Amino acid sequence: MLSGEKYTLTLKNQSSQFQKFTIFQTFHDPSESSVKPLPLAWIVGAAAPAGKNASSSSEFAWRTTCNVAIINSYHMGNELLSTNSVEMPVDKSGENGFAVTYFGDFPFGAPSFVGSIMDGEKGFLLIQSDRKVPSPERQYDENCYLKIGFSMAGKQVSVADLHPDVLYRFSLDPVYRIVTGEFYPGQIIGDDPYEKSYAVKFGDEFKKTIILKGDNSFEESK
Repeated sequence: MLSGEKYTLTLKNQSSQFQKFTIFQTFHDPSESSVKPLPLAWIVGAAAPAGKNASSSSEFAWRTTCNVAIINSYHMGNELLSTNSVEMPVDKSGENGFAVTYFGDFPFGAPSFVGSIMDGEKGFLLIQSDRKVPSPERQYDENCYLKIGFSMAGKQVSVADLHPDVLYRFSLDPVYRIVTGEFYPGQIIGDDPYEKSYAVKFGDEFKKTIILKGDNSFEESK
């Protein structure tokens, strides 16, 4: 397993209200592919209300150990779902380029990594799919969907549709963002939560403390 840097984020709740929130990730350099990754609720948490003589804080620590997975979900009727996946480690400090194909007759086969591509690029995740991956129209007709899932510290960060003959290029330099609200792990983050979110800027540091104020806004602790 590839080990990553350890980050720690402390949230201090100055609000008198019980607060739920999620931490999610976006990327400095979006994919140059025509298929864009969707950010997901990565860490879901809560903070107790603060009072006159009480303080409330939540702390999260993680390592930037990353993996990429190819996921196959086949909906066989209303009550039966078959899912299989294959996963590969990602070296954030190295060059990562993976080739992907589909084995067997769709939808009764499975996607797979079939080696590396030669033009890996440091700081980015490159995935090249071949023409054996079924088209989006075929996936829809068969009710079987192929996805690329990216995870950090064992939790899924983003997901993108897997299409045939596409070179995906995803940045490995995340922006950590936090927003209040009720979310479940893996929920797609839409435009409204994104616009209301606060970017936690670690820079060259590995520990940050942010404050949740009474008006539900965030600020960095001085």
